[in-house]
Amino acid sequence: MSIIRVNNLGRKFHKFIDEDEPFNDQFVSSKKGYVERGDFWALRNVYMNINEGEIVGIIGRNGSGKSTLLSVIAGVLSPNEGEVVTNGKVSALLALGAGFQDELTGRENVYLNGSLLGFTKQEIEGRFANIVDFSELGDFINAPLGSYSAGMKMRLGFSVAIHEEFSVLVTDEVIAVGDIYFQKKCFEKMEEFRKQGKAMLIATQDMNLIERFCDHVFLLENGRVIFEGIPQEGVEQYRMLLNKKKVLSESSRLDMVRKTKRWATDTLEWGKTEGTKEVKIKSVTLLNKRRREINKIRPGEKLIVRVNFTVHKEIDSFHFGSAIFREDGVYCYGPNTQFDGLPIKAMGKGEGYFELEYKEFLFMPGIYYFSAVVWDKQETFAYDYHRCGCKIEVTGDSFFGQLLCLSSKWVSTLVPQYFLFFDRKYFPKLDYLVDEWGTQIESDMGVLVSIKCLNNYGSEDNVFVTGKEMKIKVDWEAIRPLKQQCALWVGIYRSDGIYCHGNIKKSIFNKGRKAEILIYPQLMLLPGGYRISFGIWDPKADKFIFYSHGIYSFNMISQKRDHGTIYLDHYWRWKIPEKEEVYAK
Repeated sequence: MSIIRVNNLGRKFHKFIDEDEPFNDQFVSSKKGYVERGDFWALRNVYMNINEGEIVGIIGRNGSGKSTLLSVIAGVLSPNEGEVVTNGKVSALLALGAGFQDELTGRENVYLNGSLLGFTKQEIEGRFANIVDFSELGDFINAPLGSYSAGMKMRLGFSVAIHEEFSVLVTDEVIAVGDIYFQKKCFEKMEEFRKQGKAMLIATQDMNLIERFCDHVFLLENGRVIFEGIPQEGVEQYRMLLNKKKVLSESSRLDMVRKTKRWATDTLEWGKTEGTKEVKIKSVTLLNKRRREINKIRPGEKLIVRVNFTVHKEIDSFHFGSAIFREDGVYCYGPNTQFDGLPIKAMGKGEGYFELEYKEFLFMPGIYYFSAVVWDKQETFAYDYHRCGCKIEVTGDSFFGQLLCLSSKWVSTLVPQYFLFFDRKYFPKLDYLVDEWGTQIESDMGVLVSIKCLNNYGSEDNVFVTGKEMKIKVDWEAIRPLKQQCALWVGIYRSDGIYCHGNIKKSIFNKGRKAEILIYPQLMLLPGGYRISFGIWDPKADKFIFYSHGIYSFNMISQKRDHGTIYLDHYWRWKIPEKEEVYAK
């Protein structure tokens, strides 16, 4: 049964600024010397439904609207639009100990605080023993509140509040108070409320509490609900949101792009080795799924990189690494065991190996080179480093130089596709765009209206997380129709102009406004800046009717530390010689 229903809720404040001071974003009703700045919506278009016995979490960054939402639901603030419908009494626990007086005893403060919460004297007397027992204050209940520690005051305030009769308890950052033992008691009380059919609405920054106790979660950003669902997914979305702070400045975006090229080297150095040689790499070989040595592979097949080495001197601080480069020097991917959080014991003298297995080698046809290295712990030097000494050919059609095989689909396509598969006459000649980077060309035949990047909730965004969904929505207009079919092309480029991936879709060039959506269910690009290009290709005239090349941008972030352009699922295996143990007599 629904116990709280929130319909199209909106709450605004009036924003003023001091004429003599820089704007400080304070919200005030009126103040002499201040001038009106305008309305600010702290909440807008909020819908919620809370059922009996349900514990609902509210999460979001500071200033996202959490406290305002709870205050409106609790009746402390009134909405400017929409409504809050409640079935039962709502108790608000928004500030522990509100109205407490230090000069009064704990006992006196129970009566004072209880009266502020609406208790009668008789109701307080009937609950007094339970309040004191739950707070665990004992004889301190007769001591002045000024002698209490902060934790004791919080325990007393919480104990008074939860002994009020209510159908819904609304709390703001105060559900787990005191020491760990008292917190355990609070959590047990929450479970008791749930069994009694009471609902709870909790705003908190404690994600462990959200995942452990909540049945449902709402994520707020800028006063709007951007996620509603199971707690684990909501917490994951919130952490992604926090990670986006890392890419708010242009300098940080440029720094990420530089880091993707950390291992990039002059191709003239390829084939050379260097290192202090305590460990010496003997061979780097490539194996297929049957563990047979190969020098050719098709896109998407399993690939194993095996590195055999000899340890000439015992070492304690090291990790293994490997990197992939395309023939023209493009840095593709570079994982290592330290990035993956894999501890390795010290190595003694003898023979060993490590293997890196890629479940799917997601690169388009071309020539690729592998580096292999045994680093010291901080990567300040290499014990042995083989630069691009192992080569493999990915066979097939190169599709005009795109780098990656990314799973993608048009909104009307049911099955994700790695490759383009229809008539080659619809493939645009991308050589036409050489020297056109940053250019948008329109014509009397048609125009590009907009390109938008959407997250998996359908909201416009420009920052995405490695391995999560991204949609590219293209709106365009045909001004004059063509008789034949054309090709709609969308390409993703690295910010330095490397063509990562492209998609083509046949399109009838009828007059009017059109919209197409390209979906990447798991965009595996690594952190950095990326650009989107678009064009309508006329196969009969063998030219673009109009296009936009590298103007629209987005950024990728990741919790992974790997370098390169694409993240590939991989597994490590190794066998190392044991270090001889020396025991003192």
